[in-house]
Amino acid sequence: MWNSFPYDEWSETVTDFWTFGGANSTGTYVMTVLGCILMVGSLIGFVWLEKQKLDRQAETLRAAGAFDAPAPLSPPPPPAA
Repeated sequence: MWNSFPYDEWSETVTDFWTFGGANSTGTYVMTVLGCILMVGSLIGFVWLEKQKLDRQAETLRAAGAFDAPAPLSPPPPPAA
């Protein structure tokens, strides 16, 4: 079987194929920071979305009478003198 992959030209270091610069270049750090910001932003968005869905479902269940609305908090008792 004939194989056309150029193993003689293959390099073991990923920096030879990295578009944004070699190792320890500004492009590498910029892409890393952007990736971290995107990851944190997506996690925050996911938690916010799920909270909204849970709040809507709880409101639907309350309207259907599945469980009572939470009682308002009463003020704490005055301290003993």
